[in-house]
Amino acid sequence: MRQAKNPFHELIETAILGTDRKPLNVILSGGDLGNTIADIGRQELPSERLLIDQLTAISIAKKAGLIPGSFTCAPPVCPAEIKAKVSECSLSLLIQVLTLEAKGSELKHFKIISEWLELCNTAQQRLPEEFVPRLLDWGRTLTEMHQLIGICCGQHFDWLLSLNEEWRAAYISKQNIDKENLIETFETGEQKERLMAFSAIRNTWPDEGLSLLALSFEKESFENKVAFLKILSKTLHSNDEGFLESTLKDRRKEVRAQAANALSALPNSKLQMRMIERADRFLTYKQNKIIVTLPEELDDEMLRDGIVENSPIYFDSRLGTKANWLCQILSLVPPSHFEQKFNLSAKALLEAALANSEWSLALSLALMAAAAKFGGAMQQALLQSEDLNITDSQAGLLLLKALPQATLENLILQKLPTWSQARTISKAAPRLDLWYYLEQVDFNWSEHFTGEIMKFIIKESREKVPVFGHTFYSNASNFALRMHIVAGELTDQINVDADTADIYRRNALERMTDTVKLRYEIFQSFNTVNHNEQKGPMP
Repeated sequence: MRQAKNPFHELIETAILGTDRKPLNVILSGGDLGNTIADIGRQELPSERLLIDQLTAISIAKKAGLIPGSFTCAPPVCPAEIKAKVSECSLSLLIQVLTLEAKGSELKHFKIISEWLELCNTAQQRLPEEFVPRLLDWGRTLTEMHQLIGICCGQHFDWLLSLNEEWRAAYISKQNIDKENLIETFETGEQKERLMAFSAIRNTWPDEGLSLLALSFEKESFENKVAFLKILSKTLHSNDEGFLESTLKDRRKEVRAQAANALSALPNSKLQMRMIERADRFLTYKQNKIIVTLPEELDDEMLRDGIVENSPIYFDSRLGTKANWLCQILSLVPPSHFEQKFNLSAKALLEAALANSEWSLALSLALMAAAAKFGGAMQQALLQSEDLNITDSQAGLLLLKALPQATLENLILQKLPTWSQARTISKAAPRLDLWYYLEQVDFNWSEHFTGEIMKFIIKESREKVPVFGHTFYSNASNFALRMHIVAGELTDQINVDADTADIYRRNALERMTDTVKLRYEIFQSFNTVNHNEQKGPMP
């Protein structure tokens, strides 16, 4: 049974944490001393004043020998800090970002704060102890940030968690990552706590995590089932197949689809073999063309394997329902299977698919979704095809987001306009969908990529009719968050003309440069003692 807290400790905890973070309680009742303190607690005074009055009464009583021995123990003292504090400059910049967020600024401050914590960790520094409670309050619901917060708060992290039940419930502290505590949290905690505990168990003890989930799965809501399966999918093992196969019997299509998605990623899984068998019935190769036979019905076995009536990924007014089923099946088969079966290169396979004018749309959508999931040579073949625009469909956007960063950056840089070529071909400027591509993906830009995009922005900021547009204006701040820190050395070259009549252009460029400058100042504050012009990668 859990031991009751020492009431005297509770008063001291309230004094340490503040009455806004820990409610004030009257700690004693009965007897002259208890009645005196209870009378103090009943007065209509601010909680801070009541706290001081109660502690004063107890202090006088202690000197008079009236406090029972069990109330004379102080709470544990925080262990001595090992790391040095961050500089005042670094701390002031963090406070600036947190203040902007509290005021409801449109900027996504999570990314900047995350970078600040990464830099703090790399520098082997910590927050001042008096600032730790504020950061703990800010990050309590951001489970992905808990590890970094714990590191950057130093010894005060676990110590304050031991004194505050709300923080202890929100964070899994370094003292609480043992298997038994995680299992208890998984079995009795709130939804977010359970998901966090399962993820920790799964990463460290995968077999125990699978067993725990299997025992509770049938009792979970379908939302929880999907969430747990997504976590499971990030750390797939071959021995997960039996459990995932059993979840294909779930009555909710969302659960079946998530399980099928996980199973299809397991090489040679039974589901992947079933999908290959189906695909082989529906596709044949003859005279340099892919021949298509549509499924006749959505039978029980297809439903069990996660095929739904109409997947939104393949929704297109030109495709019928049966073609949608075919797309779903083919998307769960590695394109390399058909390359081997038909003895074709990825490029030749795509050309054969597009040669069937009746089914070229369905086949191209399925190949894009499959290439996004399984990678391989088909990715490059799709990107090099002049007959496809991958941003025109949901399947294409899945492929775009799945590309390796180097491939993606090279693809986007190809979208930069080559004005000299445009003049030799026609009088019209080339189509500029650079900003739309950047809007669809979220990744940290490399130094080279950032430099090339910044050169283009600098050039266009000086043009009378720049090629920016609504997509750039809407995403300028987000682009600034993704840039490499080298962008901070180039922002002064951007022309932010206060007299321009285009207020949207001016505001977008100001938001972008302000964000980049703030990130650059944070980077410099951690860089070296003298903040020399030493470069380094931003996390």
